[in-house]
Amino acid sequence: MQSYKIIKNNTIQPVTDESSYSLKDFAKIKITRAGVCPSDVAAFTGKMKNAVLPLCPTRVAVGLVSESDDITLRKGQRVMLSPYTRLENGKYQINGLKNDGYLADYVYAPLHNVYTLPTGIDDTAFTFIEDIAIAINVIEKMDIEKTKYVMLYGCTSVNLIIAQLCIYYQAIPIMVDSDESRLSIAQDLGAYFCINYTEEDVAIKLREITTGKLIDFLIVASDICGEVGEMLGYLRPQGKIALVGYNTSKEKLKGDFSPIVKNGLTVYGISDGYGEIETAINMLATGTVKVNSLIEREVDITEAQNVFAELSKSPNYLKTVFKC
Repeated sequence: MQSYKIIKNNTIQPVTDESSYSLKDFAKIKITRAGVCPSDVAAFTGKMKNAVLPLCPTRVAVGLVSESDDITLRKGQRVMLSPYTRLENGKYQINGLKNDGYLADYVYAPLHNVYTLPTGIDDTAFTFIEDIAIAINVIEKMDIEKTKYVMLYGCTSVNLIIAQLCIYYQAIPIMVDSDESRLSIAQDLGAYFCINYTEEDVAIKLREITTGKLIDFLIVASDICGEVGEMLGYLRPQGKIALVGYNTSKEKLKGDFSPIVKNGLTVYGISDGYGEIETAINMLATGTVKVNSLIEREVDITEAQNVFAELSKSPNYLKTVFKC
């Protein structure tokens, strides 16, 4: 088997691994697609301080069963591999961070990490499962209600999925970004309002949209945003803010955070979707969430070094998917 591992900062190389595992507890999976997320890129550049090298990145993948003694899995069956591995103490660890992920031709996956998939949706779409699970986690933790205004800063794949769920639950998403092409994607996905902060005054526009009431919920893509303080002024008293991302060890968040105390704001930090994988699969399968427009590109696994080097130069908004 061959996997691609980060062996030192800014270097990823193919590595041959001849180890094997008991097929009573593991399934051998032929990987077909593996999706990159910001924490993979942060591990590549050395910014993910808790990443343990050498490390095979990518937290979620789709593949075909190659070998398994489990009667529920048949050879050639399409499956998805979970980003999270349950531990005996009831906790969990994230794959591709302290233990290897799925950027490989074959992997041995614990049976509880293997999810069978419905038909009718291509492999690439299922690489968004963790993004969808994170979005579900945000909606549930913040208790976003219908008719409420939700501002999402940054048209990342996760935020664009959250916007779709806001519409599904009859809340009102307001997308804020500096790039017209990404805002166009948001509009195509049904976002009611889109603001280009390089062309419009966000505070004035929000007051116009909300008839002076301001927003109830603020969701900030923490992987791409360092300045948070000024956005707290967009929230109504007792509003809620979520910093959402893949915990990429970004530089310190900046700004005046006194409105949190003065206005009684509630703050959430959300970096995974543990416990929501099955719901995410269902939402993708039923068309509640659409992801095709969120794919930046699909590239061959042999291009791993070049692709990670390119991704390390700019924030990751949409998703890169490896064909394995």
